[in-house]
Amino acid sequence: MLATFEDVEMDLRSRLVQIVQDEKPPAQDASGAEKKNYTEKLSHAISRALAEQLKDCGLARIRSSPPGGGTQFMGGYGTKGVDVYLSDEKHGLILTSGVKGLLFDIRKNLKNRYRDKVMEALELHKRFPYAVCGHLLFLGKSEAFKKSQRFGNVLAEAVALLDLITGRRRPEDAAELYEAMGIVLLEPGDPQSIDMAPREVPEQLRADGYCERLIRLLRRRNPFLL
Repeated sequence: MLATFEDVEMDLRSRLVQIVQDEKPPAQDASGAEKKNYTEKLSHAISRALAEQLKDCGLARIRSSPPGGGTQFMGGYGTKGVDVYLSDEKHGLILTSGVKGLLFDIRKNLKNRYRDKVMEALELHKRFPYAVCGHLLFLGKSEAFKKSQRFGNVLAEAVALLDLITGRRRPEDAAELYEAMGIVLLEPGDPQSIDMAPREVPEQLRADGYCERLIRLLRRRNPFLL
């Protein structure tokens, strides 16, 4: 039985606050490797938090992949790793959410991350067209508001890219599209900086309500499953 969202005691933002508070951020002059390691630690911790949040909402069998190799499913053209997933032997992959972050040098890495996300959805939907695929992206807050010549700032550029690959409603829709996306802004080491609903981000791309959107889509796609 799925819980109503109002019944859930702890929201996703509260879980993220605890994570950012617990993880020590790299120094300003830290190496690229140290910054990458910090971002990956946050990704793994947020994956666990997202799985716990969805579990509290009633998805009892949802899991997060362990750090390292992670959990993989055979996609349309090869294996693909997943961060948070719900599956069973009868249906295969039912729901999944990627969890990735860009905290440093966002402008430099944004397009590569966009291409990675497109391929991830394509791989999984080719093999599991009924799967609900989402992606939670966390961005460095100060980095996100750096100037972008074409879009005004980097956040607007991220919104423009993600808006192109979200909104998949039916199993026969384009495989490279996601059912849901969520963007959250945060400053490394500053739990009070977390913004789940930036006013510059349209409602359908905000992290605020991301779990609810995933579950509503799952109910619509598989009404007899849960």
